[in-house]
Amino acid sequence: MRKVLTESPQAMAGYDAQNPLALSSEHPLVAPAGIDANDKAWNLLYGAMINGLGISPANFQLIYPFTTWDWPVQSLGYTSAAQWDFCSTVPQFSATGEYVSAGTSFSDSYGSMLNVVSAATTDPKLKADIEQQWNVLQIAKNNYDTIYRQAVDAYKTETGSSNSPPFTEWLGSFGGKTWAVQLDSAFRNVQAQQSVYNQLLSEVTTPGLKDAQDRLANKDYYTKLNDPTLSGFPAVPGFSISMDATTWLNKVHSGTGGSSGTVGFSSSQSEYDYKKTWAGGSASVSKLFWSVNVGGSWERIDEFSTDNSLKVDVSFKAWDQISIQAARWYNGAFVSSVKKGPFIRGYSPYGGASETAVWGPDGIMSVQKVGMLVCYKPSFTISVSNSTFKSFSEKWQVSAGLRIGPFSFSGGGGSSSSGWKADAATNTFTGTSTAETALIMGTMINLINPQ
Repeated sequence: MRKVLTESPQAMAGYDAQNPLALSSEHPLVAPAGIDANDKAWNLLYGAMINGLGISPANFQLIYPFTTWDWPVQSLGYTSAAQWDFCSTVPQFSATGEYVSAGTSFSDSYGSMLNVVSAATTDPKLKADIEQQWNVLQIAKNNYDTIYRQAVDAYKTETGSSNSPPFTEWLGSFGGKTWAVQLDSAFRNVQAQQSVYNQLLSEVTTPGLKDAQDRLANKDYYTKLNDPTLSGFPAVPGFSISMDATTWLNKVHSGTGGSSGTVGFSSSQSEYDYKKTWAGGSASVSKLFWSVNVGGSWERIDEFSTDNSLKVDVSFKAWDQISIQAARWYNGAFVSSVKKGPFIRGYSPYGGASETAVWGPDGIMSVQKVGMLVCYKPSFTISVSNSTFKSFSEKWQVSAGLRIGPFSFSGGGGSSSSGWKADAATNTFTGTSTAETALIMGTMINLINPQ
């Protein structure tokens, strides 16, 4: 489960027919050896960012698709749908990962974990009542998750994989409202069953479990979604960021915020070893690394993908790390205290032949988003072979934009005002983004109870 347009207590992770409580991770991860040209380019950029910006592979994830950081500043106690979707979504378990606004939220996976912690009691009747209510609760959640997946399918059909508009915002639109109604009805049943379950926990002896459940359900730790498409300011578990985009950009413009930086790589260099990262590997990337906007459509740049002489540098007027923190509904100390359990039958810390994992890549809780890597005014210099330069020059002259991995450059070779240049003497293409918004190019993650 994830979220609905209503006040939301704890929720469950994505539904799986064979394993209702398991959080879906996108596996298998792939090693650098044998990756195709597109994956190799993403791989090289990951390594370039580690080396060029001094960030750590122990907690850095390069993300796609292109994501702007332009969330509006809200009144105290309110959050925009786009900000909540990004901050709350569990990252893909992959060094280079895809951000999906309709993905599982961290509060959902946390709620899932709490509901499989064994509720210890010496009272046989209470134990039986707890087990019975858990089953009733699970039936309600399975129903909600089925509707949720259907809603996500409808969202993807209508919007593709651009995250525009974000999933929560889409639920308030014409195309999403019917799904919002169904989700709201199903969730109210879940909420009622969860309340009964939590009442039964008042007499159990598992240290900290009742308190953790109460904190997750405490509306004082929630935020209200404020978006023109939504009604009633629905409440959801809160997340805070260390600085909003407007304040950060003002600091950048005044010279007191962010740092300049450059990352670069060549197509001939060796792949970065993803085994050194927190994820131990990376899933194949579905988005094109090199693409150009011609006539309003984005096209793959095959010349760049196959040029062994290619070198690229991406520089930023400013870049920075912005922290993301869950509000007090999340009890990290309790999560650490139950690293080894106890869990109900069928669940174990890291899984087994007949048990579902609670932690790890395929577990109910895997990773937590604790920060994001942002930048402003990226510029590029691309050096290529003479043949590639001649082949691509025609598209360059009429281009309206260029994409290099997660960076989307507005402007283009066809705009005299953009300042983009093609130099035949050095076989280079250069340009700077004309966009005035900041870009999110990565996330900082925390592994939950690593093995």
